[in-house]
Amino acid sequence: PPGHRFPMGKYREVRIALQSKIEALSQDEQSRVDCDFRISPLATVEQLITTHDEHYVQRYLNGKMTELENRNIGFPWSLQHVNRTLSSVGGTVAAALSAWEKYCKRHELIQKKKHNRQGSFEDTTHLCWSAHVAGGTHHAFKDYGEGFCIFSDIAVAANVLLQKYPAPALIQQSNNHTQKNQLST
Repeated sequence: PPGHRFPMGKYREVRIALQSKIEALSQDEQSRVDCDFRISPLATVEQLITTHDEHYVQRYLNGKMTELENRNIGFPWSLQHVNRTLSSVGGTVAAALSAWEKYCKRHELIQKKKHNRQGSFEDTTHLCWSAHVAGGTHHAFKDYGEGFCIFSDIAVAANVLLQKYPAPALIQQSNNHTQKNQLST
């Protein structure tokens, strides 16, 4: 909301700064940067309940949280904030799926080249990564939120990956806070 103490504008500022840095690169350097900016999809209830209690998810989405719960989260409930929250989680899920799918494609290509002995190649499967500049909502728990976090986007992304792909994946969040992410196996 206007005048709120949470610096919501920081996400836009980070994106603009990253885009500016890429645009400032030489054409040769830009050709080596595999980076695209996408609009975050909204997380689905199915994705959210891989990590969070379904009753909690439904109460939040439908504006049924108590005043105390909203105060612990740090935001008043609004439909605009629901969409922002779903976008934050959905973007992290999309980034995680994108990186894993790129890894799988690279791995398959390298295996084919090895099998067919097609010249020299560099094994770059380990270089697949992605990021979501508006993610990192790690203060959320299974059935309640706090510290401006309603859902744990990193944990949801990990659990969606684990459901979709049986092989393990590394998901690392870079920040200076204690991690409270949940990961099911």
